[in-house]
Formats: sequence, C-alpha cells, structure tokens
Amino acid sequence: MKTILVLILVAVSGPVLPAAISSGAGAVVFPHLLKRAAPKPVAPVVSNGVEYTAPVDAMGFVVATDSATRKELWRAQIYKIVRDPNLEGDVQDVFITTLELDRTRLLITDERGRRFALDLKTRDVSPASK
Repeated sequence: MKTILVLILVAVSGPVLPAAISSGAGAVVFPHLLKRAAPKPVAPVVSNGVEYTAPVDAMGFVVATDSATRKELWRAQIYKIVRDPNLEGDVQDVFITTLELDRTRLLITDERGRRFALDLKTRDVSPASK
C-alpha cells in the first residue's frame, strides 16, 4: 500500500502558503490558523542515567527516559489543562518552560509562572516556592 501526501496551496492576499502540512506524526497542522507561536524547546535534565523531558506533545507531563536505552521509564502529570469549549484550544495551552534538578526533586515552571516540585522517588507533585 502506498501513502500519498498531498500538499494544498492557497493564496491569501500575498504569497502562496501551504494550507496543510503533515507533521509526520499523523497530525495535520494548519500554520495560518494558529493563534500562538509554538513553545520553545525545554532543555532536558539528566541525573543518574535518567533523562527528564517536557515534550510538547505531552502538555503538562514530565517524561523519564533511560539515557542508555532511550526506553521510557514513566511519565508524571504535573498539572491539568481544563478546556473551555467556548475558546479555541491553542489559546488555552500552557506548556512547561523550564526543568531544574534540586537534589531529589525536579522543579518545573510553566508559561503562567507557576512552579511545581516533582519528587523523583515517589512522583508526588506539589507547589514549589518561587
């Protein structure tokens, strides 16, 4: 079975823009419809052979991966996004902006400036002081 990718071009009072672009993960992105810029990548934190990341496709989660095998060990939800059906989704997104190791805790900051502490042993999440 062959997969065919179709790129649709539309003129919007100026240069020709792609109407849809496949993201490679099966999702289709419509860049001209986005209301916000993509989040900046968050630098991973590595400790004791484990890499901690905040992937954009897992908003509000921290993912722990074995540095040697690249196998996901676990993921922890740091906060939930409560969606208002009357608002567009992308304006409600809140991404993690920083990860920082503090002994046995991972300190996490989100776009709203909220800080959380993830206990790396128990995976309990609590508010962190600023």
